[in-house]
Amino acid sequence: MIDSKNVKIPLKVNAIVTHAHSDHFAAMNSYSPTFATQATIDLFNNLKKTKTRSNFIPVEFNEQLKLQPDTPDVKISFIPSGHILGSASVIVENDNSRLLFSGDVGGKGQLTSLAPLKAVQADILVVEATFGSPELVFPSREEISMDILKWSANVIKENKNVLFSAGRLGSSQELIKLFNNLTNLNVVTHGEVTQLSEIYQKHGVKLAFHDSKSEEGKEILRNGEAIIIQPRGKKIVPYFITEHVECKTAIVTGMATRFQYRNYDASFPLSSHANFNELIDYIREVSPELVFTIYGLEKKLAEAISRELDIPAIPLKDKTPNAIQKTSEKIAAEQNIRKNLEREKIPLKKIESKVVSKEKKEITLDDFFKQDD
Repeated sequence: MIDSKNVKIPLKVNAIVTHAHSDHFAAMNSYSPTFATQATIDLFNNLKKTKTRSNFIPVEFNEQLKLQPDTPDVKISFIPSGHILGSASVIVENDNSRLLFSGDVGGKGQLTSLAPLKAVQADILVVEATFGSPELVFPSREEISMDILKWSANVIKENKNVLFSAGRLGSSQELIKLFNNLTNLNVVTHGEVTQLSEIYQKHGVKLAFHDSKSEEGKEILRNGEAIIIQPRGKKIVPYFITEHVECKTAIVTGMATRFQYRNYDASFPLSSHANFNELIDYIREVSPELVFTIYGLEKKLAEAISRELDIPAIPLKDKTPNAIQKTSEKIAAEQNIRKNLEREKIPLKKIESKVVSKEKKEITLDDFFKQDD
């Protein structure tokens, strides 16, 4: 069971958790054998304020999981997904076939990634769709970073603090690293960001910051010209700077490409998720015969995969023999139309969109799933 949303998992069931974001780690609240990277376990223990339990089984990248009981016919291993510290994709191999469960896919150029995204060929791909719609394409990470730095520099010139609201796990550490690498500015962090950033340090990511409650942090805030990072969802002006100099605020989220955040002075689409184009590139590299989409804009991504890559794709929640057959037949019909157009040199826009195909589908459900007797 991978990234279950249910905390009530039978004790005999093996659970796998890809990373430490709360919408993926429900299984870690159970008492079933739970496989995750050591970084994911450390982050979970901090987020939940729990002691490490004996049911957590740490796994290295490329190490085969030892399921309980052992299943010699099935091989399962982790590879990096490039999303946050410790995040993994899951490879499941059986009878010369391979399924790849992407977990959350990281965007290109992340500064805190010790293990960048790795794509491997698979027969079936289960892929996330957080930014799975064609309009959700960000500027390059370099361009976003420069926009953040330029805006921050202008605020600093006014002798004000710069306050960022960001995801406490992932985006916050990216911001710390960005300002560490390219500026001499002091970074002050909210306590929740501080604790998670210390785990990044423990696992080898070099970050420099001051906790907002430390004496150094308080002194930096009094002097102004500081970069302050707090979790999204907290007060726009947090308690620990109200007594100090004035600040300007910005929110950091990939959703800044879709929504306006009027309560903030600025917004930046920096995200630990791959955007639409990066997802399509990833899927192309995996080169699967069948794709299931999950998490987010599942239907839109499935439609785009079928349209742009000629690969049958449907939302995982819609997985039925009929749905897969229809998708395969539609792709085959569109391929035939393109072949005919190329042969007859007929402009595509003159062809009606309605297509009826009686050809045998290229992929059947039997190729991938066991059927009930």
